[in-house]
Amino acid sequence: MPRELITLQVGQCGNQIGCKFWDLALHEHAANNAQATFQPSMSTFFRNVDAGGRDVGMPTGTAPIQFLKARALLVDMEQGVLDQVMKGHIGELFDGRQLISDVSGAGNNWARGFCHYGPKYHDTIMEKVRHAVEQCDSLQCFMLIHSLGGGTGSGVGTYVLQHLQDEFPNVYRFVTPVFPSEDDDVVTSPYNSILSLAQLIDHADCVLPLCNDALSEASFASAQRSVRRRTSAAVAFPLPRPKSRRGHRRWGSRGSG
Repeated sequence: MPRELITLQVGQCGNQIGCKFWDLALHEHAANNAQATFQPSMSTFFRNVDAGGRDVGMPTGTAPIQFLKARALLVDMEQGVLDQVMKGHIGELFDGRQLISDVSGAGNNWARGFCHYGPKYHDTIMEKVRHAVEQCDSLQCFMLIHSLGGGTGSGVGTYVLQHLQDEFPNVYRFVTPVFPSEDDDVVTSPYNSILSLAQLIDHADCVLPLCNDALSEASFASAQRSVRRRTSAAVAFPLPRPKSRRGHRRWGSRGSG
C-alpha cells in the first residue's frame, strides 16, 4: 500500500517552488491517467474528496476523481504570496484551511522568524499538521521546502522542522532547502543560512539542497528551449501572406500606415 507524504511549503521561495512541483505532479498524473481515475499511487501526494471535503473511498482499488486536494501546508508571514497561489491556476488544489500567514513578514531575519513568528504560530501550525496527519492511513514522511536566505523560510521553516521531530519522532523529515545566490544582495542571507544549517544538522533525516544560481540557470535554459521550439514551428509552418492584387497595397507596404 502506498504511504503518504505531507509537504510543508514555508516562505515565498518555498511556496513558489512548491507550486511548480504540484503543477508538474498534476501533469505527470494526467499524462498517464487518461481515464481520470484516482489510483492508490496518487494517494501519496493527493486526496480525492467530494464536494463536502470528505475522502472518497476506493472499494474496487480505484475511484473516479472528484476533487483533488494536495497533502500540503502553506506557510508565509506575508499574505501576498499565498493570495497569488490561491488565485493561480492550481489554487483549487490547496485546502484553504491549511494556510497560515501574517502581514508584515520576517524582514529577512532568521531570529524574527525562529524566535517570534515560530512561537506565535506554534499551536496553529502544529494543529494543522495534526489535521493533515489524521487524513493519512500510513504516513511515511514530511517534506519541507524552504529557502535558507530569507527570514520566514529560514527561521519559521527550521522552527517547524524542530517541532516536527518533537511531535512525530517516528516520521521521516526530508528537507529541500534553497541556498542563496552568490550575488544575493540581501545582507543577512549568509547569517540566515548558517543559523538554518545548524538546525538542519540536528533535526533533518535527509537534506536535498538546491542552489538558487542553479535554479536560475535551469529556468533560463528551459525558457531558451521553449523560444527555439516556437521559432522552429513558425519557420516550419509560416503564416500565409495576403495575395497582392493590382490596385491594392500589400500588408505592411510603404504608406499603408
